[in-house]
Amino acid sequence: MQSVPVPAPAQSIGVKRIFDIALQIFAGAIVVGLIVSSFSNVSKAWDVWSYHLPFAARIAGIVGPDTYVFGSDNQHRYEGFPLLAEALQGIVWRITGKPETASFVSLAGLFALPWFLRRAYRVPAHLSLLALLAVPLVQIHATAAYIDLPANACLALLFLGVHRALVKREAPPVSFLVVSAGLAAATANMKFQLVPLVVLASVVLLVRVVQTRASAKDPKKLLLVFVLAFPIVFATPLKNCVKYGNPVWPIELSLLGRTLPHAEEAYASSPPHLENATRFERFTRSVLETDNRPIASHRRWSIDQWTPHDEPGYRMGGFFGRYVVVNLAALALAVWRRRSREAYAAGGMFAGLTVAVALMPQSHELRYYMGWMLVLVALNLVLWAREARAATGLIAAGALGVVIWATSGWYLYPAGDSFRALVEQKVDLRVIEEAQPGEHLCIAREPWTFLYAASFHPGKSYVVHEAAREEDCASTRKIP
Repeated sequence: MQSVPVPAPAQSIGVKRIFDIALQIFAGAIVVGLIVSSFSNVSKAWDVWSYHLPFAARIAGIVGPDTYVFGSDNQHRYEGFPLLAEALQGIVWRITGKPETASFVSLAGLFALPWFLRRAYRVPAHLSLLALLAVPLVQIHATAAYIDLPANACLALLFLGVHRALVKREAPPVSFLVVSAGLAAATANMKFQLVPLVVLASVVLLVRVVQTRASAKDPKKLLLVFVLAFPIVFATPLKNCVKYGNPVWPIELSLLGRTLPHAEEAYASSPPHLENATRFERFTRSVLETDNRPIASHRRWSIDQWTPHDEPGYRMGGFFGRYVVVNLAALALAVWRRRSREAYAAGGMFAGLTVAVALMPQSHELRYYMGWMLVLVALNLVLWAREARAATGLIAAGALGVVIWATSGWYLYPAGDSFRALVEQKVDLRVIEEAQPGEHLCIAREPWTFLYAASFHPGKSYVVHEAAREEDCASTRKIP
């Protein structure tokens, strides 16, 4: 009597399908939580209220200079910093009437990557989303009104475009270069620290165009894109050079032994035990999180990786060290196993990006350079999600589960406060009640000084001056 074979493959496919549907539901729930959180919860991080949202409100005409006067430090920053991200935040705030929604700019940066990977490489969007959110800093910044995530998302998309250009043997089309120029312009005009990496990506694309120009219908048009894009991509540094003699005004910059005009010293900070270490060593220890608090402490990750300065993990980590190792191993395995043009291009490009990022100023403060991790995760999704979809989903979901446990899921659902609740918590109402119409008040309550602006207190018409320095309070009443 012959036995009937058990259709194991069909059963296996069924299990994989159920698992994939479960991941889709999980990703969908997270998307809903992120959107609701961005709409109803306001960011409370220091930089948000110190200058990001004050700049956004000034650009969008929500809080003008006639009611809120920047201190000297912020005035210099407003004049010299790249402000594209803040402009977008201001536009969203203006449209919705809610400062909470300024974080939609960060959320849009996050969502752009799964959209691109789905469109360009047919990577399932839910897998991309879960894999990206398994990076703690990405998850934390997704609903924050910081500019690191949108700027680095644009940078990651730019380098993924570089990867495509390296893989294809023919010259990139004009439309591709135009989109790349747009991403380069967005990145460079959002964050100074990323300008050198934009230069690197642009040089690689230019070399690739020169190498493949024989296959182009009109090589001159390809080169013309670079010429026309240059002043747009580097608009902020060029403006600062002309106006202030320093491309990164107001930040201190030394070139060829000469210090350029500046109003603010260059920022430099590291854990005490690594102050004499090389940038590469600090970067390596940071991405591997060798100095950070235990995950079980539920205090390993925060929006800016702040801890007391004497802790070894001060401003370190944020990518989930073990997840970094898994992704590096996966990329190396793909290069060794496949030996394809796609894999070689991914490995070579990422190696070059790693060297460049590791040598950047403050490279150990990973929120500045999230693009490195975004590119690493995205390349692995490109190389593995189609061939090993279930395994990719399992790794992404497992890593995300650890991060959610370690952060108590705080950043994935609306667990914070509204803008109005924040104002009630942080503003001394006696100051508002005692302010006379037209009176000028000098207030030093950073980072909450902006919340004292009359625009947020109906019926009031006083003027607030930021008291960053003693001279900022000249001829105005200083509020103790």
